[in-house]
Amino acid sequence: MSQAASVRADLLQTYPELFGTKTIDGRSVNVEEVIARLTRETRADFATLMQARHKLHDRVAHAQAQYDFLAPDVAVTDPDGNRADVAEIRRGMLDGFFGRKTPQAWRVAPSQPIPADVTRPGLEGTGPSIDLGMAMGALNSGASQWMWDWEDAGGDYKDQLYQAWRNLKQILAHEWDTKTFHHPAKKRDYRIEVPKEKWPTIFHRVSGLHLRNRQITVDGAEIPGMIPGLVIHALNNYESQKRNGSGIYYYIPKLESWQEARLVGVLLKGIESAMGIPRGTLKIKMLNERAEFALQQEVIEWVLRENLIGPNVGRWDYINSREDMFHHDPAMVFPNPSSVTMTEPSMSYYTRRNALLALLAGAMPIGGMAAQMQNPRAPELDSKALRDIWFDKLRERLTGLFLINGTLHDTYRQSWVATIAPAYVAAGREPLVTDFANLQAIVDQTTAEERGRLEGLGLVKNGKIAPMELTEADVTVEKLFSKEARTTLLARPQGPTTEDGIRYAMYMATEFMYQQLHGNNAAAIDDPNTGLRFMNDLATYEIFWHFIYLTVFHGAVLTADGKYSNAGERVTPKLFVQLIDERRDTVKALFNRLGTKYEDTDAELVLQILKRQVVDETGGVLAPQSRWIKYGSRVLLALIEQSDADRDAILDAIFSRSRAELVAAVAAAGAGVARERAERALRAHDYVYDVFDTAQGVAA
Repeated sequence: MSQAASVRADLLQTYPELFGTKTIDGRSVNVEEVIARLTRETRADFATLMQARHKLHDRVAHAQAQYDFLAPDVAVTDPDGNRADVAEIRRGMLDGFFGRKTPQAWRVAPSQPIPADVTRPGLEGTGPSIDLGMAMGALNSGASQWMWDWEDAGGDYKDQLYQAWRNLKQILAHEWDTKTFHHPAKKRDYRIEVPKEKWPTIFHRVSGLHLRNRQITVDGAEIPGMIPGLVIHALNNYESQKRNGSGIYYYIPKLESWQEARLVGVLLKGIESAMGIPRGTLKIKMLNERAEFALQQEVIEWVLRENLIGPNVGRWDYINSREDMFHHDPAMVFPNPSSVTMTEPSMSYYTRRNALLALLAGAMPIGGMAAQMQNPRAPELDSKALRDIWFDKLRERLTGLFLINGTLHDTYRQSWVATIAPAYVAAGREPLVTDFANLQAIVDQTTAEERGRLEGLGLVKNGKIAPMELTEADVTVEKLFSKEARTTLLARPQGPTTEDGIRYAMYMATEFMYQQLHGNNAAAIDDPNTGLRFMNDLATYEIFWHFIYLTVFHGAVLTADGKYSNAGERVTPKLFVQLIDERRDTVKALFNRLGTKYEDTDAELVLQILKRQVVDETGGVLAPQSRWIKYGSRVLLALIEQSDADRDAILDAIFSRSRAELVAAVAAAGAGVARERAERALRAHDYVYDVFDTAQGVAA
């Protein structure tokens, strides 16, 4: 028998109930063995697909390829070995929707139907379940679904993952139904107030393909974070969820290609096989949050059709993905991120297209995030935050209305909110749960300004709801996958680029970085411009620091005067450093008022990380940083729980040293602490840049 996965000893001792052998429908299944088997079967695919992302970017940068819809003759294979070319998949999607009985016709969930509890209209909450009180609050929130997040909002800091998994396991097994949890830090008690019949349907958001688990190894190597996330939830909670009349449901984030989707499908099929449950029993919602995904949405839906419920939209990652895709192109540098809202033309088109392609495949689309959170220091702003959520969900509901061949399709009946506060959940619920027959009455509640915005988007005409009207002649392969459609999906948004915009991005990035380095991946941050409070996570951080990097690297032209610059001037490394110095002075003044010694905090580390991400001072010359990092989150994840000396070595490895130098440093380090530090620095470099060693030790 192959060796099982190795779990760090302290975690195995503290959380033994998560591991070992489980009984699924009378069958014995071992958690560590399934993790190990799936890791060994797919680790080469993980490496290949991570490198493929970089190779595609490089080919586009050198004018050897372009981002586009897939060519009709591309051959696609699903996890079950079925084959079709892209043309057949597209024709089959339309045949299935219009009821044409052809060999190519297909719909999602062909073997196991989409369960009723995942399609209930309403607002879906999201957040980590590390805090048991928050987890109980999620159940009491009035949300229709709840996505417990082990990716952007919850990482592998200390024992957070395992605490969260234990909390979820105990809650689903009803161990807390009649008990009170006393939160020692908050000095308050929490209880589950609602019966299980009124609980939100539970989803588990696993790590993206790009993230690792540092605490579980297979054959001595850290494993992809997605694998234990899938396995531990399924094997620990399947029996409880079956008794609850529900199932094992996941959110899968940040996929960029059909090949990546196939890898996810292989993992799901492998878990179903290990559990002895029918194919398609495990169900997933997909995060359509990368522009690369949007270009391949119909094929990804086909590849994952056995397990798919539907795809959702996401503002943060969709903006960041285009920053990433076109980071080589000075003409594609985005304006201030705060100016790119969901009503911007490319974002609005992407939102509507997500719904249409889900509808055509028989899937259920889900809306995007309302990130507003209650700010206890500014209760007078609650009314604005609540109204913003209400209007955002009304806009989404109207965006998902299609009249095709005279039949109304009402698609966006679910969306997201970032807080457990019942009032905030209720604010966005009304536009989603209201029957279409009564939806006009909701529209009639809009102000003149709000109605004007809906009119401008074409969602309302003369005050009346205006579904998108299409005929069968409008819904064709040629029109859905046209050059115009591609251009609209990938277009650079219009908007200002200002010194204040960079200042704002720096504030948001550094505030989150400070939180993340202390293990808080889901951080409530006060907006300095409005006073509103918003949930931020790794996805928002990527937007802000990438925006700063690109404005400096390409010398973006400023559109307004600032404190240190004038309209028409280009952003320079010098301007960036001035803003970093200004930020340092601001933080020092704040800490002084709070009685906190600046040097005793990680504030300077945060500023130095951001500075090294954006500029290079090698040889005493200030220049833009030439190294592009696709996921800055990996830099932060490589630094958490490390000593100051190790952090210095890791930062040098990522931003200043070549891989050849790092390999030589390992060889020259001898034994002991020095060698461990050199190896740690090399591993961090390879993790950040997706370098994978072959069996011969040569970097691939």
